[in-house]
Amino acid sequence: MNKLLLLICALCLFFSQAEAGITKNHGFSLTGELKYGADFRHFDYVNPNAPKGGTLRRAMYGTFDSFNPFAPKGLAIKATGYLYDSLLTSSSDEAVSYYGLIAETMEYPDDYSWVVFNLRPEARWSDGTPLTAEDVVFSFEKITEASPFYSNYYNLITKAEAVGRHSVKFHFKKGETSRELPLIAGQLSIIPKHFWQTRDLSKSSLDIPPVSGAYRIASYEIGKRVTFERIKDYWGEKLPVNAGQNNFDAIVFEYFRDQTVAFEAFKAGHFDFTAESSGRRWYRGYTGKYFDMGLIRKEEIPHKNPQGMKGIVFNTAVKPLDSVLVRKALNYAYDYDWINKNIYFDQDKRHDSYFSNSELACGSVPPAAVAALIKQVKPDAGDGLMKTPFKLPSTDGSGNNRENLKTAVQLFEQAGYRIVNGKMTGKDGRSLYLEISTSSKTIEKELMTFKKALERIGIDFYIRYLDSTQFVDKVRSKDYMMIYTTVRQSESPGNEQRNMWHSEAADEAGSRNYARIKDPAVDRLVNMIINAPDRKSLVTYSKALDRVLLNGWYFIPAGYSDRYRIAYWDKFGKPAKMPEYSFGFGSWWIEPGKEKKIDSLIKR
Repeated sequence: MNKLLLLICALCLFFSQAEAGITKNHGFSLTGELKYGADFRHFDYVNPNAPKGGTLRRAMYGTFDSFNPFAPKGLAIKATGYLYDSLLTSSSDEAVSYYGLIAETMEYPDDYSWVVFNLRPEARWSDGTPLTAEDVVFSFEKITEASPFYSNYYNLITKAEAVGRHSVKFHFKKGETSRELPLIAGQLSIIPKHFWQTRDLSKSSLDIPPVSGAYRIASYEIGKRVTFERIKDYWGEKLPVNAGQNNFDAIVFEYFRDQTVAFEAFKAGHFDFTAESSGRRWYRGYTGKYFDMGLIRKEEIPHKNPQGMKGIVFNTAVKPLDSVLVRKALNYAYDYDWINKNIYFDQDKRHDSYFSNSELACGSVPPAAVAALIKQVKPDAGDGLMKTPFKLPSTDGSGNNRENLKTAVQLFEQAGYRIVNGKMTGKDGRSLYLEISTSSKTIEKELMTFKKALERIGIDFYIRYLDSTQFVDKVRSKDYMMIYTTVRQSESPGNEQRNMWHSEAADEAGSRNYARIKDPAVDRLVNMIINAPDRKSLVTYSKALDRVLLNGWYFIPAGYSDRYRIAYWDKFGKPAKMPEYSFGFGSWWIEPGKEKKIDSLIKR
């Protein structure tokens, strides 16, 4: 009788799952089929027989006073991805595909109302304690409780529950059908319950926790240096997703407060690898005897990664930046073409989209479906938003920005300003004052160029330099008029868009809604992106959001590169094949013979 009852229960479960359309898989893709099957041995862009050993030295910018990346205060060390594994990990030769790391498999229904992750029984913390479903539930509850950013990011997850020692189920909000939700849950970093249950995750800390990743913290000098060491008995070393990776025995991160100083340290051999963001430095700085000797290599590698938006962002909660006319006028006063030509030597392309370098960019004129969607979410939208080509102000790069400055003055006049005794003056009789906060000297030349242009039309512009700690605090609390920053995007935008643009995040400490946008149309489009049923819809919704954001003039866009610009001391070996969506540095290794040659020729 008991056997019969068990059989009936099993059949009921089988048919209920079949009816619900349950998918069980070793990975998850947002754009199509997974490239790698359940029996894959390693990613195509790695050398599975790569040797282990050596020390990698990298530069970091700023400082640190904490090892807790989830606390809303304090400056946590960077590169914590080396320390904490997540349930899923990404493939670098697919647009948006993730494979099981801590999770061996995942299950979800056709309506994406929940997801179950079946954990690998062999998963362990670095102190030998088993990693179980209780750790996953604890991680979700404590991280979202401690961090406003993660609380917002995971706000569509209503509950995490252990449904077995090695199985955990995430429940999603009713009515939310986003295909991205299982992936969002899978990105959760897992922290050790047995360590953090007696500590406050919301506070910064220099206590060194047990970790689940391939590296642990070996030593540190607060604010200056931290050394990660490879865990020799790392539980996940032989997994297909890790094969041929994590090849360095030690990784030393040296912290620099000034990028110019860090660059000179790289050229002198104090660290091994750099990815360059400055077109000017790339054009002029990568020279010297070690380049001539072939000891330092310099490469440009084209990529397909979306570049988001970078530039000067306006805090729209601060007057006069609450006026779209003022924000547009400041765009006309900024001579990007001269800056790119004379400061960055035409090394960059200009951001003309919040999804630059991707198919999600709207383009100058929105397609019919996008225009119709804009009209739907913003009924008062005029032809300027839907039909008129969007074009950023441009010049011939000669430095003669007279016509654009005249347009800027006209826009200021429309906003209620006029020039009195050489000063741009408001209706209250006060002259216009603007300020940008920054911790970086590398953008000083372009900011000084902008300052001179504003002075020509009677605007006082101040550059406020802060140390990295002060700057981070200002950005978190949104206590600024303007900052220079980057908002990054992925090939498949989703829940993170809420943190970037939604009204709910505008006044939230630590959110990436740096412009403090509060626009019902933007809110609706963000929600549509999060709940997009398919790729075609996602592209349409993203293009519409892009168009609405561009016409809000929330940024003065700067430039980007559609290729990786990297330089490194010639001590590395690397696989023959490069992935499409990264330069694959995680699969490089150190060749002892090359390293010995370098050490014999230079003094560190």
